[in-house]
Amino acid sequence: MSKEINPAVPEPPLFEVSFRPFALGMATTIFALVGVVASLFGPLLVIFSQRFHVSLPEAGVVLSVYFVGSCFGIVTGWLEVKRWAGKFVIAANLLFMAAGSVSAALSHGWLTFVASVLIIGFGYGGLDLSLSTYLARTKSSGRTARFTLAIAGYGAGASIGPILIIALHPNRFPVLFAGIGALAVLLSTLSRGVHAPPFSAESMRRPNIAKAQRRPILVTFIFAFILYVAAEQGTSGWVATQLHRIGYSELVGSLVTAAFWGGMALGRVLASSLPRRLSNEVVILGGLGITVVLCAVATSSSLAPYAYSAEGLVLANVYPMAFIWYTRLCPHDDNGLALVLLLMMAGGIIGPGAESLMVSLIGVHVVPVVIAVLALADLAVFASALRFRPPSVEGVSRASHT
Repeated sequence: MSKEINPAVPEPPLFEVSFRPFALGMATTIFALVGVVASLFGPLLVIFSQRFHVSLPEAGVVLSVYFVGSCFGIVTGWLEVKRWAGKFVIAANLLFMAAGSVSAALSHGWLTFVASVLIIGFGYGGLDLSLSTYLARTKSSGRTARFTLAIAGYGAGASIGPILIIALHPNRFPVLFAGIGALAVLLSTLSRGVHAPPFSAESMRRPNIAKAQRRPILVTFIFAFILYVAAEQGTSGWVATQLHRIGYSELVGSLVTAAFWGGMALGRVLASSLPRRLSNEVVILGGLGITVVLCAVATSSSLAPYAYSAEGLVLANVYPMAFIWYTRLCPHDDNGLALVLLLMMAGGIIGPGAESLMVSLIGVHVVPVVIAVLALADLAVFASALRFRPPSVEGVSRASHT
């Protein structure tokens, strides 16, 4: 006799991904590694310009190229997780990152270096998609803590990157890329602790709300995430260069970039201590609103370093809180989350690209204005999502059986 399904109890996942303790540490370290990589390009733009004899706006192209590679990496990563076991997916993408990093370290020409950055971005995209998907499929108890800890690693790594530049000297950036390649190879040998069978088309089917309800929610959050990434990468990619051009030393620019990412990591670690009365929506809208104010403060040359340092802290929880907000509106929507992760990478092209264009047209003083416009647009899109309401348990159950 078949068991009755209680509509008040959500259906369990078709299978769960498990991370052994050392594998969870590996995942956090991987996010830290890609954080280091992402934070290097902004502080090194001037050095790239000098080393490869290109203009500063041309050097800024690497910021967008990195995210173009990430987009391709996410597309192939989504195909990989459906066909390969998790340990192979993670190892393969780490080896792509290693190959690109070693190539960047050995590059003597600009086009070769740009191609190397594209490969690094490809590896990052595959890692971001696979690790985010695997962590979202772990056991429900403690899932939020695991996810928050892992992405906090990204902020920690991104704050370490500029410090490594200072320690080794900017002109020795090839040593940094060689070290990144070596660490990526080492981490690729530790992926055996991830138990994640290949996802089949059948295993991706979970209860969900009707497509007519899902579509406007998904489109809204895709645009919101794109604008968030554009603001984040526009800040981290151009802050050091702007500060240097308005009179600060390269050391100060690197330290402020490190402070921005350090604030990002700290804000995510402290997320659990936020007052319960602050909803996800309040944290997201408040963080973006304060970012706009800080960008206005950053138009002052004397206050800019402090404003940019604080910006990482207030932006920290926009991504994780928005991730939770979306999953509350569209329960178990794995395909939608994969699409969000893919398309949000466009923000890494749009943000730095807009900065490069406006800097070439107006000058480096326009940097905080562009960031403010992106943050304000993102605030408007997230505010528009307030019109959506989570589906009732009964509604989800009915949709899953139609």
